Amino acid sequence: MMGPETSTVIHAGATTFYGLTCAGRFEVPWHQRKYDWAPDHVDDLMADLHDAITADRRCYFLGTVILVESPSKGADTVRTWRVNDGQQRLITLSLICARLLRTLVDHDPSRVRLARRVLFDVDEAAAADDVVLSETDGLTPRLTPPRDDRARYRLLLQGQNVRANGKLTAAYRRIDHFVSRLALPESCRFFDFLTGRVELACLSIPEAVDPNAVFETINCRGKPLDDLDLLRNHLYSYFNDEAEVSRRASVHERLERIRAQLRGDSQFTDYARCYFQSRFGFLRRSAFYRETRRHIQSNGRGHGRTPAVYVDDLVADLSRPERVELFRIIASPTRGNPFIEAFAADSGHADDPRNLWTLLRELRDYTVTQPLVFALLLRYVSEPNSERRSRLAVRIHRHLTNLTSFILRTAFVAPKFEPSQVERELSEAARLLAVADRIEAVDIDAFLGRCDAQGVLDDATFRVRMQTTEMRDARKTKRFLFGVDLGLHPDGRLLSESHCTVDHILPKSARHWGGWPGFERAAPETWVHRLGNLTLLHRDDKTPTDVHQRDFAGKQRVYARSTMRLTRRLARYNGWTPSAIARRQRRLAALATRVWSFDRST
Repeated sequence: MMGPETSTVIHAGATTFYGLTCAGRFEVPWHQRKYDWAPDHVDDLMADLHDAITADRRCYFLGTVILVESPSKGADTVRTWRVNDGQQRLITLSLICARLLRTLVDHDPSRVRLARRVLFDVDEAAAADDVVLSETDGLTPRLTPPRDDRARYRLLLQGQNVRANGKLTAAYRRIDHFVSRLALPESCRFFDFLTGRVELACLSIPEAVDPNAVFETINCRGKPLDDLDLLRNHLYSYFNDEAEVSRRASVHERLERIRAQLRGDSQFTDYARCYFQSRFGFLRRSAFYRETRRHIQSNGRGHGRTPAVYVDDLVADLSRPERVELFRIIASPTRGNPFIEAFAADSGHADDPRNLWTLLRELRDYTVTQPLVFALLLRYVSEPNSERRSRLAVRIHRHLTNLTSFILRTAFVAPKFEPSQVERELSEAARLLAVADRIEAVDIDAFLGRCDAQGVLDDATFRVRMQTTEMRDARKTKRFLFGVDLGLHPDGRLLSESHCTVDHILPKSARHWGGWPGFERAAPETWVHRLGNLTLLHRDDKTPTDVHQRDFAGKQRVYARSTMRLTRRLARYNGWTPSAIARRQRRLAALATRVWSFDRST
């Protein structure tokens, strides 16, 4: 019986950036996209390398590249490889090397020779010639990018200023901005680290094997690492010594408890973002792991503790059950929750329809508010004295009311509200609140004011804007009408917003407009989505049929028996016209100003 093959078709090995580039020439196949890294990607790589150099790390691993060896052409004995995966990284590293060369060219001949070997197809003897950067015009670059980038790439390697637009030149400008701030000794260290300690894993694939199948297997099998996976791995990295094994196990156990308490990684990731933004301030969602890691590394070097002790304390705080439970309540508020009920009683709003449950429910879809809500309620949770806790609850309820009013008012009037535009200010307020001795030390209203691009914190401005607002988003419309309905009848039956649907009083469909004489000369399509023309129907209500849609009187018979108080009021109208819509919308705007009020008292 024959045994298994011991040799492999595909060869793998790790090498330094210098070792890889000096092995031959590299071409990016014509069918691959051109250089596509955004400036943020370049900034992140430069910052990562700088952090690794500062920490004197033995290596910086930059992932796997897939290379396919091309057959030799004629008498050419230089090995040539097609880059099937990794061109973005290789091009970026080459641009960094080229920019460092501009700094070193008049100061450090030995490093200049190394840089010339990395960037151009010259052997070691030719690289030893003392040639200044401007004399590289006739040299062939080691790496040949896609056709559209070739000329620009060559000019950048030669140290020429390229003013053309494009991602390649944008990347080089970011590199230039970073390197230009380095002193000569720092540039030398950066160059040495780039060439000698940046490592890549190379998969060498023979011509006969389909490289795309290899690429697909590497990138499309298994669960990809997300920010939470990366963050956990970084936290574990502080406990690699044998003496730290038990502490690493303890850190792992705490993190697993969070996962169990939040029932999975999705909410765990949301909690981690909320917690770290309330601790460190704004963290870009697209770079959450990278920026969080940077804060942890920076803080771990201070406070008179070793980094491992700092991280151990950080995870202990992150995993405290009351903090995890607080986030769970914020993210998924439920009516009757003991914490919500206790806070409502302490704040004096137990019988108020705009109690903590209502506020959290209205903010639930606006996750950018979570760090500030978390920081506010954490002050309440952490106060051991019952009298002070009650006083805190009153102040915190005011802040949460104002936050909710600002967010909802902005969402109602803005044609397209981008919550991310206010995330930086809200996260910074949360960070300051987390370290303040007293809650009064942070002027949260001032942060909201800086976020108020729409001017909605002014009652008159908000009311005027609402008088002409259209709403086409059913979820936002339900939130508005449900809130107004609750404000009209605070002692009425509590209903669920999810059990309601939006109904257009003047029907949306043009086939029904013939029976609505008030709109014969009024362009019905301009009134259909006006806020005054919208109402709510509960799932227990009778839904208007085609017969009811033919005229307002038919719909009134349905509305008169509605579970929704706001809808029953429509039975009082004698007819439905543009003036009736405008009148009702003015009324709704005034009610909304009261419901989502902004308390300016201190």
